[in-house]
Amino acid sequence: MNVIVNGKPKSGETLRDVIKDEPYVDGANIVIIKGSKKEVEEEAKKYVIKTTKGSITIAITENNESSKFWKENYKLFENKNLRWKSGVDVSFGAITIDLDISPEKKQFKKWDVVLSLSGLDKNEGHLVFVKKDVEEMYGLENPKIGIVVGGKRVISNLTKGDKILSIEPIRETKEEVDYLVTKDLNLKLEDGWEIYTYFEATFDGLPKSVEHALAIMEDGFFEISENTNTYIADCRLQTLIIDEENFKDRDRGVITVRNTGNGIGKVYIYREGRVSSLSHTVVGKVTKGMELIDFSEEGILTVVTNPKRLNAIGLTQREAEELFKEYGIKVVREGNTDDDAIVIEQIPEYTMDILKTKEVKVVGIEPDKLVCIEIFDKEAPITAWYFRKTTGLTTRRVGKLKVYFKHKDLIMFEGNKEYAKGLLPENTPKDKVEANTIAVTNMVKRYKGMIGVRLSDSDKFGPTGETFEGTNLVAKIVKNAEYLMNVKNGDTVYLLEIK
Repeated sequence: MNVIVNGKPKSGETLRDVIKDEPYVDGANIVIIKGSKKEVEEEAKKYVIKTTKGSITIAITENNESSKFWKENYKLFENKNLRWKSGVDVSFGAITIDLDISPEKKQFKKWDVVLSLSGLDKNEGHLVFVKKDVEEMYGLENPKIGIVVGGKRVISNLTKGDKILSIEPIRETKEEVDYLVTKDLNLKLEDGWEIYTYFEATFDGLPKSVEHALAIMEDGFFEISENTNTYIADCRLQTLIIDEENFKDRDRGVITVRNTGNGIGKVYIYREGRVSSLSHTVVGKVTKGMELIDFSEEGILTVVTNPKRLNAIGLTQREAEELFKEYGIKVVREGNTDDDAIVIEQIPEYTMDILKTKEVKVVGIEPDKLVCIEIFDKEAPITAWYFRKTTGLTTRRVGKLKVYFKHKDLIMFEGNKEYAKGLLPENTPKDKVEANTIAVTNMVKRYKGMIGVRLSDSDKFGPTGETFEGTNLVAKIVKNAEYLMNVKNGDTVYLLEIK
């Protein structure tokens, strides 16, 4: 059977035959396009409004008398001048709008598009672009007709003397697609099928936010945690704090990182365009395999990132050199520079900064100074997530903790107050705490979020010095626990998770 796989012609009897040598993570979705037919929309849902400052694109989202009036009379706004510009809105007009009048104020969102009757006069009809969330009276029962989907900067730059030159509808082509989403590699093929095994994500944005997205895709897959008509989202790193923002359009295929609110840390990929938002930092775009995004509702998707994540932490010095060589990056070894030393820091930290400077410093330590641990994800999921966030093990192969206090066999580490909210008791000790067990103080006690380890058994107190009801057991040291005998207050301890 002759098929197209990721844009390349291939032949074979089963799916397994034709995806050899193609990017694919076991168990990930594969999208197969069996055929399609195209139809042109009878009624336009978008319009391009050309002004003396540039073009504005609006999408009609409402089904009311105002939107019906617009569809039948939009040409009346051609050659109309800018009538007013304020901090709230911008308008063009005037024309006659013979619709029912209403003096009622209504709520409108930024970038809504409305029809307005100034002074409740039907001969003072205007096309209005709303520039901020507002409660306003526009003189009609249902003033809103749609939203701005392009040209927001044009609206911001409009001044007295500008006018609308032309308005044209966009009649989009609808495509009815016969498709299949499968993981069955033994599926029998048919001639002409188009097969997609992966998507490519190309990044070009703010360094910390890009690194967050690269970290979530580092293992070669994107997990669909949320699915809507507009986007899919991977929530595995939700709640990690992202403090960068930009104000770019969220076009189809755009990748963003949520930087505020309940969804902070989520990574989104858009199936449809959305207006720009300061709560979403744009970090990149899908440049191949958008079909996987369009048709997958659950599961995981294979992804190839461009660039790949340049993160040497947890590698040996020799492996770090090989990683950076591919991109022509000069490597400067520091700390322990032996080939088998483990890299615990890299400067710059983020991939985009490294590509810009073309040089990176990698700091190594002896392998026996790396404390190896196993984390109790099943027994203490909330505490494990807190521990990962605090140590950095969410996005790094090697985490770190700063020694806050040491007394005999008890070592305390600094926690994170911001992340410590909601540390309910879980996996608390019963009869005793075994040596080399790591624990976190839960919210029963005053100093919630503190992290500690005790190097000997105890049947009275947990590793943070608290009684058992205030102690959540989160991990155990499986190698190099003896290294901790010599640490001092203020020292940094490096942790490697063993899975």
